[in-house]
Amino acid sequence: MGNHKVALNSMLTLFVAMCIWGFSINVAADSQSTEATAANPSVTTSESGRHVVEFIRDRDYACTQCHKDEGDVLKGAHSAAINPHTNRDVTCVDCHSNVGKDHRNGAKEVTKFAPAQSVAGTEKPAADVAWITKQNETCVNCHEPENLREANWTHDVHALDLSCASCHNIHPTSDPMKDIERKPKIKLCVDCHSDQTKAKK
Repeated sequence: MGNHKVALNSMLTLFVAMCIWGFSINVAADSQSTEATAANPSVTTSESGRHVVEFIRDRDYACTQCHKDEGDVLKGAHSAAINPHTNRDVTCVDCHSNVGKDHRNGAKEVTKFAPAQSVAGTEKPAADVAWITKQNETCVNCHEPENLREANWTHDVHALDLSCASCHNIHPTSDPMKDIERKPKIKLCVDCHSDQTKAKK
């Protein structure tokens, strides 16, 4: 009876060793295929025609280590959105760009979103048009200009003079402009333009 156990144990050990050896050869062969980047799909095809699954590190990891507050959480439409360029969930770096090595010293590499207008008002100071354009280009990268134009004519009129974040929330539980009624929309226009007029006096 004891010999059967020893033989069974030896066969099982040999089987496990062969599986590990076979797996390691397979991994070594697959590692010679092209490396995946964030721009490439996570499943590629090697020269031999075999599918290779590549593991891509969480691109938001560096962000979420510090930005853990409730206010930093992506909510609303963007939380369920798919980036049309990657066919994956929208990530922090899709909109804010990559984190640089000097991130804690001003984070100059990161695209920031804030209310900004090219003409000074009493509440909002004038901002550099290049900064407004950089913010808006990030939004237009996914939100097609034709769709924005169709949604509301004001997108064309304000595209170079007003940041999208002046009217829209970037991490909203609900966007204040979504389904806004006519009267509040007119009030928003009047308040902003009258504020600019006051500032000129």
